[in-house]
Amino acid sequence: VMKAVKLQLATRTLLNPAAAQWGKVLAEELRMGATPLHLQPSRYVRTAWAGKPMGAVRFLKVQAAHNGQDILFRLEWPDPTQNVDHGDGSIFPDAAGILFPLNGDAPLQSMGSDQAPVNAWFWRANFPEGETQNIISRGAGTVEQTEKSAVQARARWQDGRWQVVFARPLAADGAKAVKLAATKPAKVAFAVWDGARQERAGLKSFSKEWRELLIQ
Repeated sequence: VMKAVKLQLATRTLLNPAAAQWGKVLAEELRMGATPLHLQPSRYVRTAWAGKPMGAVRFLKVQAAHNGQDILFRLEWPDPTQNVDHGDGSIFPDAAGILFPLNGDAPLQSMGSDQAPVNAWFWRANFPEGETQNIISRGAGTVEQTEKSAVQARARWQDGRWQVVFARPLAADGAKAVKLAATKPAKVAFAVWDGARQERAGLKSFSKEWRELLIQ
């Protein structure tokens, strides 16, 4: 079970990936794996990546906390290169996402289905400071971005490591935002894209199973 511990701290303090207060929060290291080639929605990708190594990021350190109003996740992973924009097609921006089943359960490997969608909070290194996308996925290659995102993110790359903090109000409006509340059972998963390895869209590393999330 992944626990989001309660801290009596302002969200703006915890949004800083370098905040000393994160040192008090237990970190969990998750093993990551690549999305299988046969589930890639593009025939080009399935052909071009056949036999190639996929899912560059193998381990992700995750911390979770809340202050009664907002829930925050701090993600950290090794990445020797800081990729913040699109190259000539040989590199892409680094990125990370936090995934939730929208209605209690959803197939994670295929990023949801028609009946059981996935809600993703998505950060990419070329987004304006603080901005994210709130996404609904109903299966591989079916990404729907909502008009507004209640999620904030702050990121820093230093000494070959990305550190990204996501924050969102526990109480979120609309049918396209996962409902989260203290003591209410939830599930969560994570994804990371290494832009230097041409990872984008379905080419990513992700935590292979939903983790139980306990908001204390």
